[in-house]
Amino acid sequence: KQCIYQRKNRTILTPETTSYHHQHHSNIMSGPPTWQLATAVYIPLLTGNLSVVGSGLIIYSMLVHGRRTKLRKPHHRILLAMSIYDLFYSLVKAFTFLLTPAEGQPGSMGVPGAMGNLATCRLQGFFIETAHATGAYNSLLSIYFWLSICRGVKNDTFTKYEPIAHILIFVVFVGFAIAGVVIELFNPAFGFCFIASYPPGCESGPGAPVCERWPPRTMGLMYEIFAQMWVQAYIVIVVVTNAAIWYKVHTQEKVIRSINQRVLSNTMEAGLAQKKKEASRERMVAVQSTLYVTAFIACWSGPTAFHLADWIAGFKSFWAVLVIVIFTPLQGFFNAFVFARPTYIRLRRAKPELGRLQTVKMIFFTPDPMTAVKSSAVSSRSPFSFADMPSIRPTNRLVDDDSFVEDGDAANGDLSAPDYIAVEEKNDEYANEDTTLGTTAKKVIFKECQSSSDE
Repeated sequence: KQCIYQRKNRTILTPETTSYHHQHHSNIMSGPPTWQLATAVYIPLLTGNLSVVGSGLIIYSMLVHGRRTKLRKPHHRILLAMSIYDLFYSLVKAFTFLLTPAEGQPGSMGVPGAMGNLATCRLQGFFIETAHATGAYNSLLSIYFWLSICRGVKNDTFTKYEPIAHILIFVVFVGFAIAGVVIELFNPAFGFCFIASYPPGCESGPGAPVCERWPPRTMGLMYEIFAQMWVQAYIVIVVVTNAAIWYKVHTQEKVIRSINQRVLSNTMEAGLAQKKKEASRERMVAVQSTLYVTAFIACWSGPTAFHLADWIAGFKSFWAVLVIVIFTPLQGFFNAFVFARPTYIRLRRAKPELGRLQTVKMIFFTPDPMTAVKSSAVSSRSPFSFADMPSIRPTNRLVDDDSFVEDGDAANGDLSAPDYIAVEEKNDEYANEDTTLGTTAKKVIFKECQSSSDE
């Protein structure tokens, strides 16, 4: 039985087809099954809060304990800014159910337990848009490592231009977020509120309502301009800069290995030893940079791949959405591990009896964990602590920065292991003398160690 007749280029529905089209229209408007909606909305409650904890720990460590030490280093300032943007993003992703339009509200998709409205939905879209600044800071971090290792740019030079990068990133992404709110681009979508047509499901098939705003044919381009264009650029930048860093590291190590040490004079041997030390530090920096890049790509490559597949081939899948809602909120969680890794290794080597949890606490809740550990070790044998001593020399190059070192050296210009041994021996000599030496003894010992270190 034929139900649809074509007469004069018009589609006429017979009474027999009315119930079919009503049912088909209801299926379109209802969208994905309820269990898929609930899964996509409530999984970020776990992954988003993990990222909140990770970014929060980094921010706390920087602002509460690191104002005089960590924030002097460009890579720590970049990481702090990245963590602030990620914190807001992780919060709105974690509490998607509070921001998604509730049943009966305009734009509702029938998410169980949803409590928001269209305004809170667009608030989430605003912060998701600003989260693309985290990728910009990942790129800036890789560029900083590349400039320091491959171009020899000093921290003072980089610091002169660093404020421009911070201002530019803020203006661009907050500006795009404001524009998205103004043009009503952020609407309810599957899993979260971001760039989508309104109302949900409009123009998605026969019988679907006409879109009030942003029909599907415009979504691919808008998503590219407001989101994926930036992520694709970031991936290219971080891959290219890190490839250049590793090329420099491998080239320098190859040159050092080719040198015949038998024909070197004492002076040349000392220079070679310094080069080996710098090469070792550059390798550690390269490893750290690669780990930050890996965290970024693991979190953001999924949305990029699925967007391109949807835009080019029309590919859509619940599992693609699931990958996005699981991994995109986790960058702060991964960054916390990468940030803590060098100090964790050094603390465990310097004091193996420290428990793992205690070591992690020291990293995030102690102003200078390496100094604290070594000061406690020294104070058990000597009448004074290195905590009161100034650093031997400030660092102005990344290769001189001990925050990446994993071999047990003291952090950021503090006395290294041989210097501690020298001071211990000097302490034994002073042990039987008048304790009124006090500060004088400290000054004498410090000068001798400084002289030995300079030599």
